[in-house]
Amino acid sequence: MKYAKLREILEITVGVILLSLGFYFFLLPLNLVIGGVMGISVLIQDVISVSLFMYIANIVLLFLGLFFLGKVFFFKTVYATLLSPSIIWILELTIRSDYFMEEMTESPLLIGALFGGLFIGSGLGIVLRNNATTGGMDIVQNIMKKYLHIPFSTAMYITDGIIIGIAILINFQLGLYAVFAMLFSGFIIDRISIEGKAGYTAFIVSKESKKIQDMIYERLDRGITKIKVVGGFSNEEKDMIVCTVDRAQLYNFKRIIKEADPHAFTFVTRTKEALGIGFSREGAQW
Repeated sequence: MKYAKLREILEITVGVILLSLGFYFFLLPLNLVIGGVMGISVLIQDVISVSLFMYIANIVLLFLGLFFLGKVFFFKTVYATLLSPSIIWILELTIRSDYFMEEMTESPLLIGALFGGLFIGSGLGIVLRNNATTGGMDIVQNIMKKYLHIPFSTAMYITDGIIIGIAILINFQLGLYAVFAMLFSGFIIDRISIEGKAGYTAFIVSKESKKIQDMIYERLDRGITKIKVVGGFSNEEKDMIVCTVDRAQLYNFKRIIKEADPHAFTFVTRTKEALGIGFSREGAQW
């Protein structure tokens, strides 16, 4: 249990570091605004330093979350909420934000939007995968969800949309690149935050179900589910095996079916997400 908790904290830390690096080195020097507290800090960086504004805004929002969302949310959010501006503050003291981007002479906006979105999406995906949040505008969005009954994704589009809309009014070209960075980071978040891995699920109807089952156990070390089915034409009762494998095992899986029962009726579907032993950290096996 302690190991799992330590691993969760380490992963959240890595996630916050990644999103902070992506923001500081790729978005900030190009004035790209992708929403949230970080986005607002870009808009007003000439008035107040980025890290100081993030500290002030995140702390205010953190206590707002304590009042409206409770202690559990507060303690689950406080670590990542304060870690991000701390990393930005250390970076401000040690290295210029344009350290990398000043060397980019060709398509710097595209490179900044691409890698900024990649780092931020990866970082946020890791944080969300551990059921945590980075605070900031996430708190506002959760309050909107709880009290206004607005879906979280809709609340996110509303708050981030307003911030990006302001950025577009200030600089249309930078605003468009910011939209691209936001959409790309959202895609990365979806890919990473899903706990399970993609796979292929096979449905096999065969008279040799016991033989197929044993071969799957022996050669692939995968679990199966057996379902009693009745043929519509023959009216015969048979076993249907349901088994999910990853991409690397699919070829050998097909060979097993062909070897055990060449006449088996089999169809394979792409599985977007598979949870359980062999696909995610936790899970059960039949």
